[in-house]
Amino acid sequence: MQNFSYTEASVIRKPIFESPSDDIGYWEANPDVATCMLSASQHFVHYGQHEGRMQATNQNAIADIREKKLARIEFRQPPTTPRTYGQPANYMTDAIKRDFHIPSFPPISAHNYGDKISNLQKQHPEWMFLDVGAGLRDSVTSQMVNVDVFPSLSTDVVCIGENLPFADAQFDFVLCAATLEHTKRPWEVAAEICRVLKPGGIVRIDYPFLQPVHGYPSHYFNATPEGNISLFEKWCDIQFCSVEEHFHPVHALRWMMEEWKNGLPETVKTQFGALRVDDFLSSSIPQMIQQPFCKDLNGETLKVICAGSTLEGIKKKEEQFYGSSREEHLAQSALAAQRDLEIIRASTSWKLTAPLRAAFRLFRKKS
Repeated sequence: MQNFSYTEASVIRKPIFESPSDDIGYWEANPDVATCMLSASQHFVHYGQHEGRMQATNQNAIADIREKKLARIEFRQPPTTPRTYGQPANYMTDAIKRDFHIPSFPPISAHNYGDKISNLQKQHPEWMFLDVGAGLRDSVTSQMVNVDVFPSLSTDVVCIGENLPFADAQFDFVLCAATLEHTKRPWEVAAEICRVLKPGGIVRIDYPFLQPVHGYPSHYFNATPEGNISLFEKWCDIQFCSVEEHFHPVHALRWMMEEWKNGLPETVKTQFGALRVDDFLSSSIPQMIQQPFCKDLNGETLKVICAGSTLEGIKKKEEQFYGSSREEHLAQSALAAQRDLEIIRASTSWKLTAPLRAAFRLFRKKS
């Protein structure tokens, strides 16, 4: 039996600029600003400090950890591009980037794991963990495989959640935190998560409901707790679906109010800030709609915190497939097999062997 040990290495740190390697580390952590025509220290002073920019660290240690943990995982397909030692496995293509609207440098979230996830890794070094939509993590470990659509410093596998490249039943624990709302087809991501989870394995999903639009890089579907359950109950026995402290209504309300205030002209912000909760609850909606804090709200902010949207479209004239991408793939495979069979049946060899096949069918009936 193989023995595994817990290993962790930090990925980013607060910037220091004492050597050329520090400058390189800054650009590696912030590739979206690498062509800004400023030195690393200048960018940090003028922009990066305010933006909370960080610097890469422990690159060699991260590469070694990545290599060892990916060696523990079985993949069902080779990467799109050849992988060199310590580099992420890339399963992204230009077609996928276009289909899923993935820019060259999408905004990447950066959060720490809670104590529960960190402690589980330390307690079970033999387990393999998967983080779908990991973003940029402050540290990497020897068990957590980080998946995202962009190769950040902590990303191990670059792919979309709708098509995870791992073989079936590879992971003991799968985490997907504040990510499903950013996936184009979350029902397919849920199916993929459950496919790569071992029987008896644990899945933990953080799925926002009442949160404003926040694109990483896009924002598609929020979900109620029942909606969250519906995605996984086919494959998992749901143990609980609770509202944790980080999903308390105070977060949603505070976030919406801040977005609202920031989207108003300066002349209206004071009026909005002076409103009491009772002013909202006692005034009629038609009256409020006519107030400057409603009428003068920035159009982009309106989309971010709107109660809903109205769509109208015209159906395309060309023939289309109605179903999931997996169903479409199966249908295309069946069609290709049917075409191959028709080619075989039209061939000379098929016609010449027709009497032999007929005799064989007769023999089988008699036997």
